[in-house]
Amino acid sequence: MNKHIASSKDYKRSVIIKSNKELVFKALTEDIDKWWSSIDNSSKKVGDIFKISFGIESYWKFKVLELEKHERIVWECVESHQDHNLKGIDKEWLNSKLYWHISNYIDNVKVQFLHKGLISTGICYEVCSSAWDFYIVNSLKNFLEIGVGKVGEK
Repeated sequence: MNKHIASSKDYKRSVIIKSNKELVFKALTEDIDKWWSSIDNSSKKVGDIFKISFGIESYWKFKVLELEKHERIVWECVESHQDHNLKGIDKEWLNSKLYWHISNYIDNVKVQFLHKGLISTGICYEVCSSAWDFYIVNSLKNFLEIGVGKVGEK
């Protein structure tokens, strides 16, 4: 994440996971449906566009901008349709970028996440930051450590 300067208002989260970098990278590129929600397409190569859906009403489409195997992933939100009934929420997500940085941390792996554009003064911050907290700190971690994520629960 050093290459991208985050505002102090952008959403950031780190989590230490008892796993290895290869499995974390795989969870973030191939196994998204096992810890987040259903996915409609590949997210394994630069240029891929994929949709994460919660039922038929809420979804986000992301474009894979960068992949550095076992180290870093960058997605850009290219479309958003959320059912939170918060005016302006979809526009707020559009063109925001999601940065995943994976590094070794003692005998574990540290995942650092930055959602550039999800800012603390934004419309979505309260709802979206609590959802990210759940999916990164609970579901992704559970999936990698015990094999069971909390898909679509939040």
